[in-house]
Amino acid sequence: MKIYVIRHGLTPLNKKRILNAQIDESLAPEGIKQAQDSISLVPKSVKYIYSSSLKRAKQTAQIINSNLNLPLSEHDELREIHMGSYTGKSWSDPDLGPELKKKHRSIQFDYTKLGGESSEDFKKRVISFLKMINRKHKDGEVLIVTHGGILRLIHLLEHDKELLDEIENASIHTVDLGKILRDT
Repeated sequence: MKIYVIRHGLTPLNKKRILNAQIDESLAPEGIKQAQDSISLVPKSVKYIYSSSLKRAKQTAQIINSNLNLPLSEHDELREIHMGSYTGKSWSDPDLGPELKKKHRSIQFDYTKLGGESSEDFKKRVISFLKMINRKHKDGEVLIVTHGGILRLIHLLEHDKELLDEIENASIHTVDLGKILRDT
């Protein structure tokens, strides 16, 4: 089964290069425009939209769906990685540094001591959600509106540990869900 995954539009914290993690912020004006521009990228074969429950993703999904008028639901499982007390910091912050950024981007982190989540808990919630989509939509394609961390994990699962560096806001990615779930 093929699915499409799009990262939310640009936010004020994205513009400042701040880790918004699970901060619930709205889109910046540029992010609204990006979401509007992405409408034309969504294939006509998409029959359902799933969104993270965080404002920036919900707003992106609602803008995209304003033309498509598809069933849309919000899910906590699609929220960004919970980084605990690192939320609101920048990768240039001395507490974080390049080694943590590498672990974060390769989904090998553990933020539990900071009040966040581990990479294993993150993987479990995302894979569980993908399995639900696979069961529910075997005969139709879906769009997921979510965050960079979710996209990074999906890419790692689909492409056998190949890392993604920067993920553009409002970029859309085609995913072979069968390939991901075959290996989990």
